[in-house]
Amino acid sequence: MSMIRKVMPVQSAQIADNRTRVTAATNQLARDGHILEPAGIQTENFLRVGAILFDHDPKVPVGAPVAVGLDAEGNLSVEIQWATPGISPKADEVRGLVKDGTIRSVSVGFEPLEMTPLEKSQPRGGQHITRSDLLELSFVSVPADTGAIVTQRSAEDWKCGVSRDLPIEDSDGWDGPAAEASVFEWAGGDDFDPSKARKAFLAYNAAKPKERGSYKLPIAHVVDGRLKVPKGAIRAAASRLSQTDIPEGVKESAQAVIKHYEEKAGMGEKDRAIVAKHTRALERAPKVPTLKRGLCEVACLAYQLQQLGYAHECAEWEAELEGDGSAVPGMLGEALVALGKAFIAMANEEATELLEDKDLELDEEEIVVEERSYVAAAQTSRSRAWRYGIALARAGRALSASNEKKLDEAAGHLDRAMKHHRSLGEHHESAAGHMDAITASQEKARKAQADTSDALAAAKKEPEKAAEHVARAAKANKAAVGHLEDASDAAANLADSHADAGDSHAAIARSVKSAQRCMRSVVEGSTPGAEDGDSKDVQTSAGTAESTGSEGSRNRDFRRRQAELLALAAQ
Repeated sequence: MSMIRKVMPVQSAQIADNRTRVTAATNQLARDGHILEPAGIQTENFLRVGAILFDHDPKVPVGAPVAVGLDAEGNLSVEIQWATPGISPKADEVRGLVKDGTIRSVSVGFEPLEMTPLEKSQPRGGQHITRSDLLELSFVSVPADTGAIVTQRSAEDWKCGVSRDLPIEDSDGWDGPAAEASVFEWAGGDDFDPSKARKAFLAYNAAKPKERGSYKLPIAHVVDGRLKVPKGAIRAAASRLSQTDIPEGVKESAQAVIKHYEEKAGMGEKDRAIVAKHTRALERAPKVPTLKRGLCEVACLAYQLQQLGYAHECAEWEAELEGDGSAVPGMLGEALVALGKAFIAMANEEATELLEDKDLELDEEEIVVEERSYVAAAQTSRSRAWRYGIALARAGRALSASNEKKLDEAAGHLDRAMKHHRSLGEHHESAAGHMDAITASQEKARKAQADTSDALAAAKKEPEKAAEHVARAAKANKAAVGHLEDASDAAANLADSHADAGDSHAAIARSVKSAQRCMRSVVEGSTPGAEDGDSKDVQTSAGTAESTGSEGSRNRDFRRRQAELLALAAQ
């Protein structure tokens, strides 16, 4: 099996300047769709010969593991010893970024040994990896597991030292960086006085008081030589507090300070009044139909389906050109089938909900008496609207028996198209099975070839047993040949499945085109007054044919209705 890399945020407890402890694996569902079981991770070889890397680059070792084990929550914890400062500029750089809190994520590279699908119906979907072998650990920038957070760093002593007696400034404006600059300048510039600077910040690191990076969440700025707390600063600090990387106890103290200044500024009641006002406004606002959003999502899914189909065709072409037995076309084909089924289901659901929600009141005066029964015979609101659209498009021409027959033929063609579509799905599933067979046979052949190599190597080491080892090598080689033949047979079956899928695609296209021809004949027909034997002129209530003057009016009415239909189709 190939190595898998899993990325997650560091839960760092930096215990010394030359060491760092991280939470390397948790058992929660990660963004990649898999669950890595920490208790099943083998770490003996990693602890003995493993290295700590940066961004999975084996050329950039930055440290070594010194202790590995499960913590109280059952997560895998790794204690890291950094490379001696000065040996590697890159290691020094990564160490500084980790210690500073800029890099807070790690990625484990491991070989899965045992796994089970999270969903039995999706065997190639997310996996629960119950046993694995840890190969390497890297510091990276992008996390996948959101369950771990930074809890503590070495030589850190965070406190809430802000003053509680600063005057309030009745201003909603706030510029955090400008406020910090004014505070440090007021406190003494480059050689600022920490006892003065901390009065303006909700949190500071008492272990490094002379570093500007040790001060977080400014809540005051300097105006005319005095610290003042604007209302805008209070609101900004309240919104950023939960996202700030400081201990929970310090957050609680900072929250108490924020509440103190809110009350001092008279913001509590006013803010609650604003929230209540906004809530009432939202309740009075017209509800946005979720169906519109759903139909937009159908369009987005259709575009994604088209793009995936194009990628599948390109992958097939490349695999056929290179003849490398690539697994990519089969994988994309499987994804294409699943996405196609989802698109069909979603489009049906959204269209049905839209039509049922509208409860369409069709204007039956717009269609002739002969077609009203045809429209009324529909079983659902969706099919009723569809039939009404056909009648409206014909603009005053009655639906003849032959046209009804053509509509039935169109429905039959569409049913055949759906039948071919189901066959297409079966062919894709068959192709996926053949791809699995190819992969399994190739893996068996690889293992057999490895056994052959091991046996030959043993024959060289033990000449006295050379005959035995050579016989074992010949047996393993014969097995490898058999597995490769099985892979070749599966590849031939795969080609047949692809050909069958192509036939289904062509059959779907023919059925759809046939349905389109039938529909076009029914909708377009011929202009009123023409003798096509299919569309009959509408009779007046007295049962007589319309006069020549009325015929011109009907022609104009026909063109008007056709223009309305085209306008609706363009929307």
